[in-house]
Amino acid sequence: MSTLIELLKFEGKEINHLFEKASIEGKGTPQEVSDRRENALTIFLKKYFPFPYRVAKGNIRDSYGGNSMSIDCLILNPSHPYTTTNESQFSIILADGVDVAIELKPSLNSESEIERSLTQIKSVKELTRVNTSLLDFGNKYTEKYKNNSKKIPAIIFSNKTYKDYSLLIEKAVAFYEKNKIKREYQFDFIVINQKCIIFNCKKDSYISFKEFGEGIYILEFGELTIAAFLFQLNAFPQSEMRISNPIINHYLKIKHSGGITFEKLNKRLAAI
Repeated sequence: MSTLIELLKFEGKEINHLFEKASIEGKGTPQEVSDRRENALTIFLKKYFPFPYRVAKGNIRDSYGGNSMSIDCLILNPSHPYTTTNESQFSIILADGVDVAIELKPSLNSESEIERSLTQIKSVKELTRVNTSLLDFGNKYTEKYKNNSKKIPAIIFSNKTYKDYSLLIEKAVAFYEKNKIKREYQFDFIVINQKCIIFNCKKDSYISFKEFGEGIYILEFGELTIAAFLFQLNAFPQSEMRISNPIINHYLKIKHSGGITFEKLNKRLAAI
């Protein structure tokens, strides 16, 4: 196992510890607890997306008049204007310079928190970038894939959820059914730190696996979940074209312990 992978195992543990520490240090002041937890994830992201990338918090605006809800962690492409009022606060955040949106929910074990996080993700997925960063020599990509790449990748990061993952998936699918939320406005994946990543595979999307069809699937990575999370962040099409492939992904050779599928729930998802 590489030194980087070993280091990332400790990073994952440290994030969990900092989340727990935040609950003690900010006890009685929910906003203080939230700020400390966001800071823990932000510190991690800044290590692996250093300047000229920036990590911000706030709502995103696109050039078509769309405006998202406030999102906890936004990875800004180096091309994003330096519209900052301090290190992490921006006077305006533009969709065409946002590479990834990450909503932090320390615990996904209540219906209200699950629905709120899915609503926040939907507000991001409704935005559209003007351009795609894909190079399409020889019509490699379908028109739908190119359109999907103009959407901002949107992730939920959590510390814990139900022991039975199907309860989380059930509540997510029920929310999408109730509100008739189309596939393109749904989450891309949910990270449960130290446990697994829940992928929402969509046709003609950057979230898909050859061995799986459309639908929600869980890959268990255990203590290597944070490394798998980092790999996926670097695999997304960015808002601006990369000069070369991300360096770090050459070092992140990670195996999962097998996929968990939800046939009945995925049929319901496909019917929306």
